[in-house]
Amino acid sequence: MFKVLIIDDEKDICFLISEILKDEKYTTFTAQNSDEAISSFNKNKPDLVILDVWLSNSKLDGIEILKEFKNLNNNIPVIIISGHGTVDLAVSAIKNGAYDFLEKPFNSDKLTIISKRAIESSKLINENKNLKDLITPNISLIGNSNFINTAKKNILNFSKSNSRLLIEGQFGVGKSLIANQIHQHSKYKEKIPLKIDFATLNENNLEDLFSEDSKKLTDNLFIRSNQNTLILSNVEQIPLKFQKQFLFFIENPEYFKSSDVEIDHKIITTSEKKLDEEVENGNFLIRLYERLKVDHMICPSLSDRIPDIQPILNYYISKFNTKNINLSFSKSAISKLEMFDWPGNIAQLVNYVEKTVILNQSATEDLILDVDNLALDMGDYSSEQMYSNNHDLSLKEARVEFEKEYLLSQIKRFSGNISKVSEFTGMERTALYRKLKSLNISVN
Repeated sequence: MFKVLIIDDEKDICFLISEILKDEKYTTFTAQNSDEAISSFNKNKPDLVILDVWLSNSKLDGIEILKEFKNLNNNIPVIIISGHGTVDLAVSAIKNGAYDFLEKPFNSDKLTIISKRAIESSKLINENKNLKDLITPNISLIGNSNFINTAKKNILNFSKSNSRLLIEGQFGVGKSLIANQIHQHSKYKEKIPLKIDFATLNENNLEDLFSEDSKKLTDNLFIRSNQNTLILSNVEQIPLKFQKQFLFFIENPEYFKSSDVEIDHKIITTSEKKLDEEVENGNFLIRLYERLKVDHMICPSLSDRIPDIQPILNYYISKFNTKNINLSFSKSAISKLEMFDWPGNIAQLVNYVEKTVILNQSATEDLILDVDNLALDMGDYSSEQMYSNNHDLSLKEARVEFEKEYLLSQIKRFSGNISKVSEFTGMERTALYRKLKSLNISVN
């Protein structure tokens, strides 16, 4: 049961908000001034605070209370409310750590949606912080390929500047990992980076992210990512009209200076498609493309990084193995795994290793997995088998043909269950659907 502290000098407003949130199964507490607010905050340890800016008969105003709460618990989400909202007030609230700003009057649906979102965001930040504490800050990319060796150097170089960086590569090649490591070495490393995946957003989400509306300025991705790293995934999926808005904010930083905000952040974008080709096809603005690729990195597929396969296998075998016995792959098994094309790239390989460990949990002594007893069937095709029948095709054409036949075989295996295909291949469902569409594979 989540707890919400509501602070407003009008008892009727406190009562109204309290009743709305009680209907959503929240436990609520109310306060009418700063003394009551701070006392209740310390006593009840709320998960969310809803705070009016203007409080009569109060030692501190809303912004001052916000600062006090952030000193006590920096991760507490605070929603600021006001009957006299202005851009300056909204910006001031966000600069001082508010999660969002709501102008009175507001409807109950919007209040409950933002409250739920704020609590979920706080939970995610805390979970990420806990995970981050368990991870060695200087963790490096895994592998021995030329790409990995170069990438390690680039990560350090890219982290030293605020130049915009574009990372291109297929699903599962490690784009997000590289972006995270750049953040971990940057001046913003003490913060949780702001991550936005355009493959998961709808029209309303995009309207908020790229809004110039003063009432929605707190949702603007530039404001939200100030003094932080902004990691934007699947940037190729931004509709053209929002690309124009994105470009406007990049080219007009003085827009935010008028609201007393000087944007300081690192923008990292990732794309599964080659953006220069998207530009040629009229799907992406050339000016935005040029602005995003001040620095540029291309991540090759795992099939083009064979020296990385064995180190990745060894690392994740160790990570997933919770027993004292040693699990390993024989040389012949590794050779077979290196011949496989891994259309889901590293994500699929990691998924394969995890399942292999799970299926061998009953082992009571050290076990070397050989070709004949690999834990999982990877399908009826290997790169060797596929390309032996496609010598007349270019490498690109042969790879497309392989991917199509491989995915068709998995769809048949799992009787059209896309969730199971997604789980087995290690591909996210959104990425899998995009891949199936690009290959003209119908799943209906």
